Amino acid sequence: MSAQYRRSSHRLAALRLPIDAPQRSKRALPSSHRRALARQRAFTDTLQRLIQPPRTVRCEVSGLRISARCESADPGAPFGGDWYLVAAQADGDVVLAVGDVTGHGLSAAAMMVQLRFAMAAYVAEDVPPAVVLGRLNALLCGSGRGLFASAVVARYRPASGELRWARAGHLPLLLVSGARVLALPNPDGPLLGLTEAADFRHSSVWLRPGERIVGYTDGMVGRGSIDEGISRLAGRIQRALACSDDLLDRLDYRSAGDDACVLVAQRLA
Repeated sequence: MSAQYRRSSHRLAALRLPIDAPQRSKRALPSSHRRALARQRAFTDTLQRLIQPPRTVRCEVSGLRISARCESADPGAPFGGDWYLVAAQADGDVVLAVGDVTGHGLSAAAMMVQLRFAMAAYVAEDVPPAVVLGRLNALLCGSGRGLFASAVVARYRPASGELRWARAGHLPLLLVSGARVLALPNPDGPLLGLTEAADFRHSSVWLRPGERIVGYTDGMVGRGSIDEGISRLAGRIQRALACSDDLLDRLDYRSAGDDACVLVAQRLA
């Protein structure tokens, strides 16, 4: 072996890195750098929890057993354009809402954050669901972003079991009564951001003990005919309830390739 070849081999050997070099390099970071990275991760996690609803929630409020889940269309993204809201009121009522910004990705997520926080602020003023939607519509029409959103806002009164709701271009609420799943009639109301002259109306239903209301976004019904998609979702709910009392873990959130959100509220005995 020539001396020149031996020198080249030594240089190549010196350049080779072990497979676990990145892990070793990470371990080799000064402790101050590791602490800074840990603080940055903690800050990011805290910020994420502040700007989005929890991915899954289960709670009991004013005689309702409530569960909800949001899933992003992008597995690598922490949240998308869908959201839900559960807000207990000072008089004992509970406000439930589900919303969906058109599209998905960063622009939809940014608008979702704005609308969700605005909705929470309007709900705290103790105004009817239709008024909440009217204010959200004015906000979105004035944003100049060219985005639209659908939403349904409902107020539950535990003393009577009345659920009063308004919707803005949103899919119908589902009533689960025993083994039956029924789509409730939709009150009038266009998409948020479609027109400044929007008019939103109310509808009401009285829940019996054990009955559930299901709010959801279009990511749960899939593509194609909306009526067929709602029928498929109703069938999945029936099959899920035949196996378990908990719907959230038995529904498919990814089949449509879109952001998806479900909120279930059951009146307790």
